[in-house]
Amino acid sequence: MIYITRKEHFSASHILKNDNFNETDNLNIFGKCNSMHGHNYYLEVKLRGIPDKSTGFIFDLKELKIIINREIIDKVDHKFLNELALFKGINPTTENIAIVFYNILKDKVISPNASLYSVKIFETEKNCAEYIEEPNDK
Repeated sequence: MIYITRKEHFSASHILKNDNFNETDNLNIFGKCNSMHGHNYYLEVKLRGIPDKSTGFIFDLKELKIIINREIIDKVDHKFLNELALFKGINPTTENIAIVFYNILKDKVISPNASLYSVKIFETEKNCAEYIEEPNDK
């Protein structure tokens, strides 16, 4: 099995909060992230598969770049995530961003030789979340 990864970048702002919590609880749980702030995110999309005998590719990385930009980056770059339809009713934590992006891409990057393996979001240089759909997650 071969794994390939495409890395992209976007900038976005958000507020971490739960509408079911009161202001004090939100502040206690999310701290300074309970006010508007932004990040320079890095997105890593990892595919897994077996290389095609004629091309040696499991998936054309140029095509993966186009899909990622069309389906995600163009919709979130320099946006306020809380106001996007993608995150309606979802607290845009790094973990939830990874899940949302995975679900967007899972039906877009299928080929005879490859499938989506994981989506990893780096919120900062030191903090990231990676979503890998397990069979019982479906």
